[in-house]
Amino acid sequence: MRRVVFLSSPHQTPHPFFQQPNPIAVLHADIERLIAATGLESTIIRPGMLASNSLAWWAPAIRAGEAVRWPYGAAETAPVDDRDIAAVAARTLHQDGYTGGDYVLTGPESLTQAAQIGVIGDALGRQIPFEEMTPDEFRNLSQGTAPSSVVDMLLAAWSAAVGQPAYITTAVADILGTAPRTFRQWAADHAAAFTEGSQGS
Repeated sequence: MRRVVFLSSPHQTPHPFFQQPNPIAVLHADIERLIAATGLESTIIRPGMLASNSLAWWAPAIRAGEAVRWPYGAAETAPVDDRDIAAVAARTLHQDGYTGGDYVLTGPESLTQAAQIGVIGDALGRQIPFEEMTPDEFRNLSQGTAPSSVVDMLLAAWSAAVGQPAYITTAVADILGTAPRTFRQWAADHAAAFTEGSQGS
C-alpha cells in the first residue's frame, strides 16, 4: 500500500494560538512538501494541544501536593485525547476515502489552562491550587529542558489565546463516527498518573 498519514501541526489554522513563529511548524511544512512530491496517497492530520501535555507540565507539582504554577492560566485551548489521534491515524491509513485529506484534530471544548487543572482536581477528588507565573519565570524554569525557541512559541501562543475561545473542529467525530473524548474523560482515565508515588508515563 502506497499511503502515508503524517502527524503534522495546525500551523495553517486561522486562529492566533497557531499563528506564532514556530520552528517545528516550519519543519512540518517542509516534510509535507516532500510527501506531496512523492506522489504517494497521503493524509495530513494536525492535532492541536494534546491532553497528555498536562502529564509533563503539571503532574510533578500535583503529585507532590503543591500548587501548580504556570503562565497564562486564562489561555484557552481544546485539548485532544491521544487515543482519538491514534484512532484517526489508523482509520485514515487503513480505510479508503481520506487521500488528500487535511484534518485539524481538537478536543470538543474550549477550556482555560486554569480550568484544565481544576478538571484534573475533580478527577482526583481534591482542589489543586493554581498560581499565575510570569513569562520570565517560565523562561527561567524551562532553561535546559526545552529549546528557547519552543518556550517563546508556547508563551506567544498562550498569550494570543487569552480572552477568546479555542479553535475547535468536528474532524474527530466526522472520521470516527463517535464524539471526541472530553478533557474530563481523559483526566478521569489518567488520574493515577497524578497521584503520589506515580511516575506517570
